[in-house]
Amino acid sequence: MKYALITGFIKRLPDSRFFGLKAKLWRSAGQDVHPSCRLFSTVRISQAIRLSVGEDTFIGHDTVILGGRSFVRIGARCDISSRVNIITGTHELDPAGPRMAGRPQSLDITIGNGVWIGVGATILGGVTIGDMAMIAAGSVVSKNVPPYTIVGGVPAKPIRSFDPETGSWIKDAAIFKTL
Repeated sequence: MKYALITGFIKRLPDSRFFGLKAKLWRSAGQDVHPSCRLFSTVRISQAIRLSVGEDTFIGHDTVILGGRSFVRIGARCDISSRVNIITGTHELDPAGPRMAGRPQSLDITIGNGVWIGVGATILGGVTIGDMAMIAAGSVVSKNVPPYTIVGGVPAKPIRSFDPETGSWIKDAAIFKTL
């Protein structure tokens, strides 16, 4: 009941204002949201999710964080665009049962520091996105993404990677064979 009251109040606040108040309200609802986070009023977070959001992270309009009892960790200085779906819930496959969707399960999601997720992307349960990675708009991420890597598509595949030691972008497909 308390969770529903708090989330209902947050939805009544202007979308892109009162970010400090919204972060405080999310914390009072039991979510670990850093005070410097900027979450739009239309962000939807399932009560079953345990959420941790690092400092100076932005989460845009109509983003949903849903699923069963699982943990979603979003690092510091992330930019998550509008209409992003972060979904921890899924089902086991059950081809011998009355339907393919078998027992429900919920898998944790970790999003590293400095990650940029484009509009309309979907992040599925069990995925870890490394620091400073970029997810292209509309992508569906079903596998782990290494740090400093840009992925895109359905399903998301590596596009290129940045080598912080040399300060250069690597497009050679051979580097992705180990991913």
